[in-house]
Amino acid sequence: MILYFTATGNSRWIAELLAEATHDTAVSIVDCLKQGPIPAGLMEVDRLGVVFPVHSWYAPRVLIDFLSQLRLPDCCYRYAVCTCGDDMGKGMNRLAAHFSLDAAWSVAMPNTYVPMFNLDDEALCRKKIENARHAIASIAEDVIARKRVWNVHEGSAAWLKTYIVNPLFVRFVIGTRNFHVDEGCISCGICSKSCPVGNIRLVDGYPVWGKQCIHCMACLHFCPRKVIQYGKATRKKGRYRLESYLCRFTTPA
Repeated sequence: MILYFTATGNSRWIAELLAEATHDTAVSIVDCLKQGPIPAGLMEVDRLGVVFPVHSWYAPRVLIDFLSQLRLPDCCYRYAVCTCGDDMGKGMNRLAAHFSLDAAWSVAMPNTYVPMFNLDDEALCRKKIENARHAIASIAEDVIARKRVWNVHEGSAAWLKTYIVNPLFVRFVIGTRNFHVDEGCISCGICSKSCPVGNIRLVDGYPVWGKQCIHCMACLHFCPRKVIQYGKATRKKGRYRLESYLCRFTTPA
């Protein structure tokens, strides 16, 4: 079984590719949280994969909370694959201290955190997505062979990013007061439906953010009118939809 947590779609795509290559089943952690019980048979698996996006050089807290509930057989082969714009810092090591892992990989995917960074240009997105396809093929071979591999790109100042910057980011940056809606909202509710932690509700047809935000930016990227903003900087930046890139890249010339 492969458990995945996703917001903008990168980790779901990786999990589905990996499931196909390893003849396994990809299960959404978001769906598990909405439905309540932990998937039947999970406590008896002999191989478990976890796929998730990096949030400020660590795993999203909702993923950590979910994994803390699992009780797996001692013989279970555990592995994790994280998706990141560039590097993971020491985030995988920090995760493994709470949820032991036999193998781990990082896969670079298009960056989506537009409050602080620009979207990758189309050429870079194309390169990352195609590289990810090849990476998953190699990862799948190692998973099937149950190899103990640790192929995680930590980047520079890795310890500082994960153990100093991340806690500061969680405490002082993650919040919802800077979210707002420009003119043009059509009250479609897509922002509410796309939020993986159910943190958005519509009031008089407009989104209102609660206190459980994880700064995944799914609401911002999936808004069809591009009117959801975070502060002022996102007005000048694009929006990311993995499906549109995949469609564009696979359409014959």
